[in-house]
Amino acid sequence: MYHLARKINYGNELRRHVKRYQLQSKLSTIISILGDDAQDVFNWAQSEAKRVRKQGKDKSSLGSEIFELISREAAIRLVAANYKHGRMTTKSEVKKKTGLRIEMPVLYREAGLRHPQEARNLRHNIFHNAFEQYILKILPDVETHVPYTGEGLTPDLMVYHHNPDWTISVEYKGYRSITLLSESELLKGMRYQAEFGSAWLVTTTTKSVRDIYGPTLSSKQLIQTGIERLERISKRPIYTNEQRENRGIARKGIKHLQKQKDHDITCKLISAEDLIESCKQNTPLKGLAITTGFEFNDLLKSQGFLEEADDVLRIMKTPTYSLRSDKVTAVRLIE
Repeated sequence: MYHLARKINYGNELRRHVKRYQLQSKLSTIISILGDDAQDVFNWAQSEAKRVRKQGKDKSSLGSEIFELISREAAIRLVAANYKHGRMTTKSEVKKKTGLRIEMPVLYREAGLRHPQEARNLRHNIFHNAFEQYILKILPDVETHVPYTGEGLTPDLMVYHHNPDWTISVEYKGYRSITLLSESELLKGMRYQAEFGSAWLVTTTTKSVRDIYGPTLSSKQLIQTGIERLERISKRPIYTNEQRENRGIARKGIKHLQKQKDHDITCKLISAEDLIESCKQNTPLKGLAITTGFEFNDLLKSQGFLEEADDVLRIMKTPTYSLRSDKVTAVRLIE
C-alpha cells in the first residue's frame, strides 16, 4: 500500500512550514502514500496554492496551504487504498498519518465513495427537518436548540418556552421500520425525562414499547430484560445487511445498558397527543412520549407536511445503502 519515501523537491515555503510545526514524519508518510507521482502532486500543490493566494481567497501562509493540499490528496488515496482492501478509514488514522482534520463523510465523497456514517446522518437530518417544522407550527411560541456534545446530557433537540418557562427534550431514532428499538434508547429517553421533566422519543419503528413494558418504565427491569433480549439478537446468524445492522445495534445497546446498571429511575409513558395538548396549556406532562414511524407520519400529514411525511416513510422502507435526499445534507449532522 505504501511506497518507500523518496527524495522530493519542494520550495522553501513548505520547508519552513514543516520545520516550524515539526511535520517531518507526517511529510514522509504523505510522500509514501502518494507513491510514484508524489513529485507531480507537490508541483501541482505549489502552483494551486499560489493561484489561490493571487485571487485573495486564502489568508494562511503559502506553506500551510501547500501542506493542506498534499495532505488532502494523500488522505483521499489512503481512503481509496483502505477501501480496496475492505478496511474503514478512521478520522484518527487520517490525522495521525497526514495531519489533516476533516469530517470522514466529506473525505469519502472526495474519494468517490460513500461513508457509512452518511446514512445515519441522513436519517437523523431528515427526522430533524421534519420534526422541527412540525413542532414550530403546532407550538409557534417556542424556540429550538440543538445541544452540543459536552453540554452534559445531549438530546437531539431541546424545545424551550419562556414566560412561563418549560422544556421538552427530543430524541430521534430514524432506522428502517424493521429495525428494533433498543432498550438502551428507551433508557436514554428516561434519563432525559428525569433531567428535563418531559421527553419525546420519535422513531421509525412500527411497534410501540407500551405493548411490551406497560404504562410505567423501570430502569432496572429495562436493563435486565434489554440485555437478555439483545444478547439473543446479537447471536443470531447474519444473512442480510439489515440483520448485520440489527446485530450491530444490539451489541451497541448491550454495552450501553451495562454501563447504566447503577441507574434506578422510573418513568411514566405518556402519549404524544397528551404531551402536545399539555404544552398548549403551558403545563407539559412529566413523562416520556414515544411516537412510532406511522404515528409520526400521521402527525406530519395532519399539519400539511406531506413531503416531510413521505421522507419519513422512505427512511422506514428504504435500505440504508440506497437512501438518498436532494434536500437534506448527509455529510454532517444538522446543528
